[in-house]
This record gives sequence, C-alpha cells and structure tokens, in this order.
Amino acid sequence: MLIHTDMIKPYLICLASMMVFSLQAQENISQTIRGQVIDTDGKYPLTGVTVLLADEGLEELVGTTTGQNGEFRLENVPLGRHHLKFSFMGYKEVLLSNLILTSSKELILEIAMEELAISLADVEVRATRSGEAQNEMAIVSGSAFTVEETDRYAGSRGDPARMASNFAGVQGADDSRNDIVIRGNAPGSVLWQLEGINIPNPNHVGASGTSGGPVNIINNKILANSDFYTGAFPAEFGNTVSGVFDLKFRKGNNEKHEKSFQLGFMGAELFLEGPINKSSRSSYLVGYRYSSLQLFSALGIDVGTSAVPRYQDFAFKFNFPLKNNGNLSVFAVGGKSNIDIKVSEESIEDRNLYGEKDRDQYFGSRMAVLGLSYEKVLQNQTYMKATLAASQERLEADHYYIVGRVQPNGFINVQDLPAILGYNFTTNKYSQVLSFFKKIDNKNTLNYGFQNDIFGFNLTDSARQVSILPQNDPSAPLPYQSTPWVNRWNVDGTMAVLAQPYLQWKHKPTETLSLVVGLHQQYFSLTDSWSPLEPRLGMNWKLDETQKIS
Repeated sequence: MLIHTDMIKPYLICLASMMVFSLQAQENISQTIRGQVIDTDGKYPLTGVTVLLADEGLEELVGTTTGQNGEFRLENVPLGRHHLKFSFMGYKEVLLSNLILTSSKELILEIAMEELAISLADVEVRATRSGEAQNEMAIVSGSAFTVEETDRYAGSRGDPARMASNFAGVQGADDSRNDIVIRGNAPGSVLWQLEGINIPNPNHVGASGTSGGPVNIINNKILANSDFYTGAFPAEFGNTVSGVFDLKFRKGNNEKHEKSFQLGFMGAELFLEGPINKSSRSSYLVGYRYSSLQLFSALGIDVGTSAVPRYQDFAFKFNFPLKNNGNLSVFAVGGKSNIDIKVSEESIEDRNLYGEKDRDQYFGSRMAVLGLSYEKVLQNQTYMKATLAASQERLEADHYYIVGRVQPNGFINVQDLPAILGYNFTTNKYSQVLSFFKKIDNKNTLNYGFQNDIFGFNLTDSARQVSILPQNDPSAPLPYQSTPWVNRWNVDGTMAVLAQPYLQWKHKPTETLSLVVGLHQQYFSLTDSWSPLEPRLGMNWKLDETQKIS
C-alpha cells in the first residue's frame, strides 16, 4: 500500500512550517559545550586532550583539556556556529565543523580519537570525522551522518532514509515514501539497526516486506550521530545485500532538566531530558509525537484528502554510568499508525490518488523495541558490549468490495460491501548481541562477537474475488457472486533462530593505509543449515589531504 502526500494543499504545508516553535527560554545569549573524549578502539577515556574552540571565521576563542574521565567543558560560549579541534599526543587530530549552538539546549558531544600507527615528531597528521563512518572497521562505503544533516538536506524532513537518498549510489522512489534503492538493490533489503540490534521496519504505514514508509517512527531529535553503509559493510552486519542504517540514541542531559514542545508538518512533538541522579551522572531522554494531520482533521481543517494517516510514536533512553568503567542503558522505540481509505463514501471528483477504486481499505501497523544494553572497558584495552532486546512488528488490513452504482452526483449508491481480503502478520523477536573490541596495539584491532535473533511468527492471510453479474434493469439491485475464500498464509506460533557470528581484524601498516579482513556466517534453524563463510575485505589508502582510494 503506497501512501502519497501529493494532495495535501500547499497552504497547509506553509501553515505547518510556520507553526514550528519551541517552548524554551530564549533569554540566554550563551550556552555550554561539553562532552567526553574516548579512544576509538579501546573505548577508554582519554585524559589531557586539548580542546580548542573557534567561531565561524575560524578564529580561536577559548580552549580547555579533558579531565580524568576524558570529560571537557566550555561555558559561556556565544550562540551560533562553531568549530572544535581535539588534539592529543600520539592520536589523529579531530576537527568538528559547523556545530550549531542554540540557547535552548546544551551541546553534549562524545568524541572518538584514533591512535596513530606511527609517531613522528616532525609530522603533523590532520583528520576530520566529517563524512567518515564512526565504526573503525568500516573503511569502504560507510558514511556518518549527524542529526543536523537529517534536517539540512533538502526534502529530508528529519528522516535518515530521505537524507540518505542524497548520497552517491542511493535513489529514492518518490516523495510519498522513504524507500531507497542502493546501487540497484531492492528497497526491502535495507537493514535497520538500533543500538546494535536488528529492528523491524521503523516506519509508519509500512507495507509487509518493505523497509520504508511515509513517516519514520524514529525521531531524529533523539538520535546521536549514526552510520549509513551502502554495501561492503563490516563483518558484524549480515542477512542483507543492500545497505545498513546503524542508528544510536543519544544520552540525555545529566546536569540539568530540559523540555521542549514543537508543532510542525510531521507532528506535535514533546521532548523531556535531564538527570536522574546528578551524583551518579545518570540521565533520561523521552520523546513523543502525534500526527499533525490528524490534529488538523479533528479541527475541521481540510487537508486535501479524506484518508488521513493517523500515527503516534515514542522513544526513550535511560542511561546509568556504573563503577569500574561500566555503563547500563535501557532504551525503547515504538509507533502505531492506521489509515482508512473509504472510496464508497467519496465522490468521483474527491477520490484519493492512492488506493484501489473498487474497494474500501483499512490498514494498520505497529512496531516496538525494548532493549537493555551493558558496556564495559575491560583490562588489556578490551571493550565489551552486551545487549538484550525484544521487538514486535504487526501489520493488518481488511478490504471490502464496493457493490453499487454511481449516482448523478458522483457518489456511489452502496448496495453491499462484502469482505474480499484480510490479513494479520505479527512477528515477535528476541535478540541477543555480544561484541568485543580488542586493541592489540596502535596498528592492530580485533573485533568479534555474535548476534542471535529468536523469531516467533503468526501470519494469516485470506482472500477471495467478487464479480458483478450482468444486469439490464438499472433500477434493480446489482447481482454479484464471490469465489470461496483462499487461505494464502496460515503460520501460527512457528519459531526460528537466526545466529550470526563474526570476526574481523583491522591492520594499519602505515599511517595512510588501512586494511580490514573479516568473516561472517549465519545459522538458520528452520532449514537447520549454516551459510557459507562470507569473507569481507576492505582497503583504504589516503593519497593526500583530499584524495583516497578505497
């Protein structure tokens, strides 16, 4: 089922755009920038990193160094766009550009710095994280994207998928949905991950077997900087041939409470964040969104179509730092949506551009993910992350054939609405992920682990055909006949396990050359079989400051 937004009147779009506002204090003319700097491979904090702040003219304003826990803080920073430079002996310099500082929210960053493979006193190596994947094992076809980019790219509407359609090799279908084609692969092959967990299609009104929809359930305002892969992805990703969205939730502000409300075209949004316990540095982040079109329709405003999509979604993350370099977080995201296309109640002139014209259609979808994640820096420069999650995806639809004649006024004189289709696809999943990053030395890093998904399927789908019989008397009821029901799907309670172990090694023989070698394999319990070993090989050779071969 394809849901289009073409018929929404231009004046409504303009109205919604102008109504975006924030219920936050605007009296401040300065704000705070703070965060933490960690080692890319070992994930341990770096102490003594020099942090320099520059304004849009690249004129240095102020500087500081990171403390014992790798944390830094810059207070009373003027509002506007700024640049941050992080430098540390033996590590590649990191430059962050065009950071927007507003009066309504502190800017909280987590910076990962990569250790130099070769240390030379008379050579200065510069690097920037902009555009490069945060995952150090992704040296080919990987790109990082920021929350700002999901708003800045034309037509992205705060949606990572629509934003990614601006990348090379990625093509969107049309403006009504965010399905993307990556290098010719089917849109349904795109894999969505959240906090390392494979999740169901995170889009409202998403049809069965697809990975897209009109509106993304995951609000970009709750996302941290994330990665997008257009193929040739690291060995930790499998069971897909197209691309991967590796999304991460940001942590809430652990020093002060912040709240905001926004009304825009995509919905009415409420966000709350702040400290749970200031002494332990724990925090919460909660977001909720409700369909604006549904609000406008309830107020009697004509949105250009009678089939108004109704949706709402939520997300949260609770973060609890633990002793001995440990961290525990609880996260969740979910949404539900439905749309009713009642052709029988519309005139010929008012019929929607979408939906079939011979039936009434009722469609609903919902998905939810709840997860628990534990991470810890172990001895010998080893980082471990374990995640448990439960998720559900449900799609349901009912179709009713319209038996009746069109009247002179353009409306249908409905005689009967026999059911012709009904399905309910429900998939429950329980996921376990365990991964280790072992930093052997400044040239070699080892990453290994596994992901297990336990599926429970409940799939039912039945259909039949209705046909109108010849009738010469225009005043008589229309005779019709129907075929017997055909049960196309009937899967109830079937369980399956998909196990995906992996191993990958990164080697940096020189400062300009990186190699990644990996293996990925899958086991599927329904067929009781292992897939052949999938080899992964990547190379990245930096020729100079502006050119590289991958």
